[in-house]
Amino acid sequence: MIININNNMENPNTVTIQKEWERQLQQTGSRLTEPRRAILKVITESDHPLTPIQIYDQARQSEPYLGLVTVYRTIEILENLHLIDRIHNLGQCQTIFRGTSGHQHLLTCTQCGSSVHFEGLLAEAQFEEIAAFNGYKISGHWLQLYGLCQQCLKEEHEN
Repeated sequence: MIININNNMENPNTVTIQKEWERQLQQTGSRLTEPRRAILKVITESDHPLTPIQIYDQARQSEPYLGLVTVYRTIEILENLHLIDRIHNLGQCQTIFRGTSGHQHLLTCTQCGSSVHFEGLLAEAQFEEIAAFNGYKISGHWLQLYGLCQQCLKEEHEN
């Protein structure tokens, strides 16, 4: 999968997310180096799930001496802080995407790979019913839906 991230236009929301992640990393005693900042920037600016190698390749554009071990260590720390999630992406297991607090719902485009989190309150009531019927108590869940995004649908329709 080819990831195209426009690094020329910083979304203020991603800058805020990155600063918050930096703060949380510092609170855990983790060193906040320039290579680690580059990794955070790549992840927070992406609207696609990324593999560790994709994160490494993109972060090396601004930090050429970045080591792959640093990427994996940073991913591990971010995952332990519940800031990112390891998710399944069609054809690629173990991709990384920004996490959200609470229940996780993700919609992913099967053509371009763009992804968005969404609320699923109606589905959650149904999940509780299914769990109760089967004698379970739900402590959490992760829901991924796949389809075509609006842009890919438009392009498909034009062709």
